[in-house]
Amino acid sequence: MFVKVALMVGVLVAVSLCIWYYSIPADTDILVLEKSVLTVVLDDIPDTREDAISVAHERIINASGIPKRSFDRYFKLMDTARTPFQWQLVYNVTGNPDLTVFVVKKIFSEEGFGIADKYIVDMVGRDYFDAHFKRESFESNTAHYTYIYGYSHNPGEIKLPMWVRLGNDRSVIGQHVVTTPQEITVSVEQAIDIGRKNGLKDPLSGAPVLVGGIIYWRVVWQHTPTEQDYDNQTVYRVDVHCTTGEVVDKHKYIQPTSAPSPSIRTEQITSLIEKLGFVDVEDGAMIQVNVMNSRGEKFSVVKTFGRTVVKEGTIENADLTLWLDRDIILNALKSDDAASYLQKNATSRNVIVELHKNMVLLQKKGYMSLYEKVKKGAA
Repeated sequence: MFVKVALMVGVLVAVSLCIWYYSIPADTDILVLEKSVLTVVLDDIPDTREDAISVAHERIINASGIPKRSFDRYFKLMDTARTPFQWQLVYNVTGNPDLTVFVVKKIFSEEGFGIADKYIVDMVGRDYFDAHFKRESFESNTAHYTYIYGYSHNPGEIKLPMWVRLGNDRSVIGQHVVTTPQEITVSVEQAIDIGRKNGLKDPLSGAPVLVGGIIYWRVVWQHTPTEQDYDNQTVYRVDVHCTTGEVVDKHKYIQPTSAPSPSIRTEQITSLIEKLGFVDVEDGAMIQVNVMNSRGEKFSVVKTFGRTVVKEGTIENADLTLWLDRDIILNALKSDDAASYLQKNATSRNVIVELHKNMVLLQKKGYMSLYEKVKKGAA
């Protein structure tokens, strides 16, 4: 008898789920994209436009969570372009900014180092490059080197990390390397003595640094500043050119001002919302989260195709708005149970809940339990 009842219940549940699924109105689905640019990195890019479109479609479906059958409803291909290293596909997206998908050819280590090596050689010359640059690693489109300069003075050998970053189009988009074939003729002892002559007091230390493509000795007073140091704006650091011995920069103690509290970040709101159970609501649920006693941060939270998307800014037609005090957000995130913390500590001053839809619709969307978790403490 028990088995029969269990089977009947299972059948009823399955039938109910089918009725529920096929009864969802198509126009209630909400698509919200987290990004307006997606990048796919492949060993080789597709030869044909059709293959590139296929790769882009797969990436979009994985990123958005939409079913394949709904793709054309939301995404319309507007333009495609190809270079030797990438495809660029631009889509118009319903209810979202245009989406650009880049299908790019991976930069392997030898190719990347070849481009970076040439970039440095063009500035400093082949002989200088071979004498002072050692390849280390190539990762995230960045060629990493160790710059080594050996000379007779103390400390005998200087080592500095340097790097060149490449774009997917193989251009150099960033660098931290010497930009001229600079010779190091000033010793650390000489640099420290120059520091003393420019107002620094013992004990002093010196270390090489790379600033703007030039190597300097950074001479620092090993000292804990006092109020008098701040009042007098005492010099505590000088940068000395490693070739000429010129003092190129002086740093003074300046009374620090109290730094403003950091803004609440998207990741923190995402974590809090997930801990409160937003994952259990239905697709199409929308919440506006505004932070009080902070910098006026505002976030929109949307359940879209099984995923929770949190973005900075406001959203139209939100189901409810949560006004949360900055401190209660941070403390709730630190607690073992964010919902319990809010229930115990929320007041009408630090948590405000504004309903914009009726209770029936909120219940239908499946997140009345989320509302109760917060409202219970704020009541």
